[in-house]
Amino acid sequence: MTAPPPPPPPLHPAPIAPTENEHDEQDENSAEASAELSSEGVMNHRSEEERLTETQKNDRVKKQLQALSSELAQARDETKKTQNDVLHAENVKAGRDKYKTLRQIRQGNTKQRIDEFESM
Repeated sequence: MTAPPPPPPPLHPAPIAPTENEHDEQDENSAEASAELSSEGVMNHRSEEERLTETQKNDRVKKQLQALSSELAQARDETKKTQNDVLHAENVKAGRDKYKTLRQIRQGNTKQRIDEFESM
């Protein structure tokens, strides 16, 4: 039996704590922290609003999903439904999905959005 290879070295060296004479309290009190927000590299920060589900994009997948759903519906035990199952069924019946909810939350002004979110 051979011994397992040693673990790889850490990617980042462990930070070294400053010693007492390196650390000056006055520096800490007079130091200013600032940061600027940058949107570089952010193409579309709300891209999830335009997303389509796979069933909206592909009819074959939609038909396959419907066939599997009907097959599962036959085997489902109605006595073992949870509160989440009932809620999901209501959402499906009403035509709600996560993308539609995200679009709906972001409509209107801030007060309307807060009211919409709280009413969920």
